[in-house]
Amino acid sequence: MVKVGIIGMGHMGNYHASVCGISQNINLIAVADPKEENLNKIKSNKIKKSKNYKNWLNLVDAVIIAVPTELHYPIAKDCLEQGKHVLVEKPITKKSEQAEELFKIAEEKNLALHVGHVERFNGAVQELKKIIHEPYLIESHRIGPFVPRVQKDSVILDLMIHDLDLIINIMNSEVEKVNVVAKNIKTNLPDIAVVQLKFKNGSIANITSSRASQIKQRTMSIHQKEAFVKLDFTTQDIFIHRHTSDSVVIGPNQLQYKQEATVERLFVYKDNPLKQEVEYFVKSIKTGKKLRNAKKDITALKLTLKLEKQVCQSAEK
Repeated sequence: MVKVGIIGMGHMGNYHASVCGISQNINLIAVADPKEENLNKIKSNKIKKSKNYKNWLNLVDAVIIAVPTELHYPIAKDCLEQGKHVLVEKPITKKSEQAEELFKIAEEKNLALHVGHVERFNGAVQELKKIIHEPYLIESHRIGPFVPRVQKDSVILDLMIHDLDLIINIMNSEVEKVNVVAKNIKTNLPDIAVVQLKFKNGSIANITSSRASQIKQRTMSIHQKEAFVKLDFTTQDIFIHRHTSDSVVIGPNQLQYKQEATVERLFVYKDNPLKQEVEYFVKSIKTGKKLRNAKKDITALKLTLKLEKQVCQSAEK
């Protein structure tokens, strides 16, 4: 069993605690949070509770860090230097240089350092990898109502980072050109952003993120030769559309367009993505395989931070 501690018992920290309780090979030893009401979410007397993680760090093999973004770097660095494996919520840091330093420490000490890109473990995303071939256009929508607890990060770091991470991995090409527009609605930071990316291979991505919408939607559409693929992150469903024929019927009083296509619904093994993420982290620790994904994680972070800067400038105009 891998002994785990959780640092930060807010919204995500509480989710992690629930997942650790039902995951194999995990023994949740301790939690830490400066707020007493957050610590009181843990009812088990077997789990040590403290306002400072340093009071129990020597008792665990690994930590899950779910604190505000600005605290990721100092806490992750401290834990890595103390020889602890680290799973840190996204974004890993607010500066790419800090992320590079953390990955360097992890490599030198042969420690796992994983970033909480939970959508990577969505069942539909896992299947998507098997059916995507040279896409030329990707459209993603990640929108939802405003949540007051998220105000220190823009919508880029809050929501769009998930889609940026996935699209970079799908396209497998460097970004050549970026266009952004954004608007502040609920906070002093951009709450709505639309980003267009052009890749060196000629492919295009159009990404819309909003935390000021009346409905919650998490979808991605992939256009490629001979197939249109639509993924729903919420339901973990994938539909594949293939065009077969179309025709136009013109009459004295009508104009009808008829299109025929086949639609396949792909079977997806559905499980809790956060549970899959934590178990993958623990498996990496136990096997010593895929302990880090530094190159891709830092590439995604650099693009995210670049867009973060641009949307903030766009929203100010």
